[in-house]
Amino acid sequence: MKRTLMTLTILIAAAPAFAGVVYQVETRDLTSSPPQTSDGTISAQGMLLKMQMQSAGSSFNGEMIFRGDRREMVIVNHDEKTVMIIDEATMKAMAEQIGQAMAAMDQALAALPASQRQKMEEMMKSRMPMQAEPSAPAEIRATGDTDTINGYPATRYEVWREGAKERELWVTEWSNVEGGDEVSGAFQEMAGFMKSLLESLPDVGGIKSAGDNAFAYLEEMKGFPVMTREFSDAGTVEHESALTSSEKQDLDPATFEPPAGYKQQDLKKMMGR
Repeated sequence: MKRTLMTLTILIAAAPAFAGVVYQVETRDLTSSPPQTSDGTISAQGMLLKMQMQSAGSSFNGEMIFRGDRREMVIVNHDEKTVMIIDEATMKAMAEQIGQAMAAMDQALAALPASQRQKMEEMMKSRMPMQAEPSAPAEIRATGDTDTINGYPATRYEVWREGAKERELWVTEWSNVEGGDEVSGAFQEMAGFMKSLLESLPDVGGIKSAGDNAFAYLEEMKGFPVMTREFSDAGTVEHESALTSSEKQDLDPATFEPPAGYKQQDLKKMMGR
């Protein structure tokens, strides 16, 4: 018995421990002259993710933490020193508040004469995008084109909506990026979490397409997007993000916790203002 326990202890001690992985991402804003470049970091461990990503040209200074073990997303704003926690219960409450507000607006409009109602509807659409028509669903197309992006063999996918190409993604297999096989579940869990949250909201004003990003189509692409290009309505590239490196690292558990002392915002109360 003692020999068995000793052997088990040796095997556990000798087994390689996977601590975490850090990805470096470079983003370019091609709408400015000259183009602006910014660097971002994605830290992953188990079912935890932290994205310190700032789009080039953006003034937002923050990060997003996804905690798959708790099924929640944490939005950190360093400038305002605030934290917002979004979970399924919060989104359900938001959906109910939005639905109630829309129902109240519909009742108020129905009480107006036809001529006034039309003018009011036009004014509301111009001032409140939430009243606009919902966006059409995105279509994911596998082109079959292949290339090597920053050393990663990749296949090109395209995202189309209403006859226009919105996004181009070059995707590599998870095994090609450092730690990819170990953390692919966390990325896929985050994509599923975002999808379920958006589906819980009323389909108005294109709100369901607001969560579109490079990681929204992991189920269809079955890999890691090593390069993403965002297109304008005119078909020109506006933004480009690329994975530049990936490295396994020992990550402190505090990496996936919001900073101490930051004020937590109540999203449900904010929606009720």
